[in-house]
Amino acid sequence: MTSIYMYHAVGDTKQIGGADPHYAVTAKQFEKQIEAIAESIPLAHQVDNDSKISTHCITFDDGHISNYLVAFPILKKHGLAAEFYVNSSTVGTGCYMSWQQLEEMHKAGMSIQSHGHTHSYFSDMTDEQIESELQTSKQMIEQRLGNRVTVFAPPGGRIDKRVVKAAKHIGYECIATSRPGLVSCSALFEVPRFAIIKTTTTARVKAWKKSMSQETLKEVIRFNVFRIAKLVLGNHRYEKMRARLLGDDGTQMS
Repeated sequence: MTSIYMYHAVGDTKQIGGADPHYAVTAKQFEKQIEAIAESIPLAHQVDNDSKISTHCITFDDGHISNYLVAFPILKKHGLAAEFYVNSSTVGTGCYMSWQQLEEMHKAGMSIQSHGHTHSYFSDMTDEQIESELQTSKQMIEQRLGNRVTVFAPPGGRIDKRVVKAAKHIGYECIATSRPGLVSCSALFEVPRFAIIKTTTTARVKAWKKSMSQETLKEVIRFNVFRIAKLVLGNHRYEKMRARLLGDDGTQMS
């Protein structure tokens, strides 16, 4: 059984500026957690040439600058390779990593893959928009960095059958979802991931490596409750409710 972990921003309050604090962890948290994970091989490397997913993987969504400034040095220190999903339209803008920084990480063994061209929910898009987002992101990253883009992580985990079909057609070999769970079948196209948030403990990270752990089952149940809420309310109404409950500005990171 294999676990895939999903991070966002890493660092102190100043370092995670522009990111959703709910999904951010401190450098100390991050280091302790990856020590518990112990091994990480990017999904793109594992699925290359129809190989099977058999090793844990640390992933990052959004391309926040803290991934380069804080997480990258820690990963190198521990000899671990992670996978970073970026929105090609935001690279080098605001609080996001630049192409130069991504190239440095790529050369150091990190994998740079797609989070779409813009940070928009794919389930809200037309068929034409889905194709454009997936194609544009894949082409831009490949042209800029010279690596194959074969893995796609949908913003907010919002996908449907149309997105899966389009991703396969365009040449993606794997979708890194936001659905929690362990990879029990190495041939899965839609791969589950455990989302790390600011309150996630190292003990929970360790427990997620075990297929029948109570923490794993709790996370699956929690996800399904929120999934139903998203379906009933719709993306826009759900995000407004989430912002009120968390007391933040509604910034979206995923």
